[in-house]
Amino acid sequence: MMSRRFTLLSQDKSIFGKLTLIMKATADQKLSNQESEDTKVSSRNHSKLQSQLAFLLRLSYRTQYSVLTNLDLSFANGKISPDLCIFPKQTADWLNDEPIVHDVPLTIIEILFPDQSLNSLLERIYKKHFPAGVKTVWLIIPALQIVSILLPNRKQINFTEGTITDPETGIQLQLAEIFEG
Repeated sequence: MMSRRFTLLSQDKSIFGKLTLIMKATADQKLSNQESEDTKVSSRNHSKLQSQLAFLLRLSYRTQYSVLTNLDLSFANGKISPDLCIFPKQTADWLNDEPIVHDVPLTIIEILFPDQSLNSLLERIYKKHFPAGVKTVWLIIPALQIVSILLPNRKQINFTEGTITDPETGIQLQLAEIFEG
């Protein structure tokens, strides 16, 4: 039976080859259709930072804010998928989920990927995040252990040590705790 299955599969090699080409073409088209958003390929450090930030924010601010990860947002000026979003406290509706959210978060946290262009990320922040009404964007550069809080007026507050303080939400975190371990 195994040898027959193998024989059938090898006879249909051309079908699998065509299917592979179709899947690749579909994936390439999806990439080309993205509205200037970099392709995000996860990494260990990126995942660690995302988890650490979500944990620290929920630990200290769970009664004031809802912290959500990997959320697909749709605004009038395009779709985005930031690493973390901070909303005013919301009650979960477990029966009615939203695959795409139209609410504007107070704060968005973006973690720079190793192969991601800083310029394209900044362009997206200033063309999509702020025009939608986001109050602050935390831009995290893991390799340099820097957190920059960006404001709509193009001002920024850079942190390389000490306490990070968001001027809009009042959220405070220790930089050392974000990059711990």
